[in-house]
Amino acid sequence: MIFPLMQAPPTGEVAQLQALERAGFRVAPTWVLVGIEVEFYQLGNLAEQIRRAFQGVFGARLDEERLEQACAFAERLLRESYLLPERAEAIRKALPEALLLVRYAGEPPFGLEAGSQAALWALKRLWASRWQVDAVLAREPQLAPPEAPTLVQQVGPELTLDAGLAEEAARVLGRPVRLWSSGGWVVRVGWV
Repeated sequence: MIFPLMQAPPTGEVAQLQALERAGFRVAPTWVLVGIEVEFYQLGNLAEQIRRAFQGVFGARLDEERLEQACAFAERLLRESYLLPERAEAIRKALPEALLLVRYAGEPPFGLEAGSQAALWALKRLWASRWQVDAVLAREPQLAPPEAPTLVQQVGPELTLDAGLAEEAARVLGRPVRLWSSGGWVVRVGWV
């Protein structure tokens, strides 16, 4: 589902951003996508295809050549698969025609795109990035990527670490944080 920030399930960074907005901070317009990536995998039977591609990669010894082939296959599979047309249209309608930052909640920015259509393409690239060799090795022996909300945020062209806002946010959130802003709007927050 696609939620405006304040209507999204309050977990992790989403809950932190919601708390800051309730406290009066200017938080960048944010849309939270929950369950859409899971639906994307299910409808395309992607998990099973990826599982088969990775058979024999991890065993007594890591088969590096097969790992690279399986990762390339998984990335290509995600980039070339389709969202449900009605889901793609709903996302496109929800997002403004503006500069949009696409990322996972709790993770660094992934893509900065101009407009809703470009943001849709960035979503698939973001999801495919979970299958890069380094990402797969970092979560091994778990093959499936962790489930995390996807955030799409309207931002300006620059994202900066903002120590002043971080200090104010730490008082609201009750512990030290790092905070990134764009034009005075809170974009990203994380625990120190």
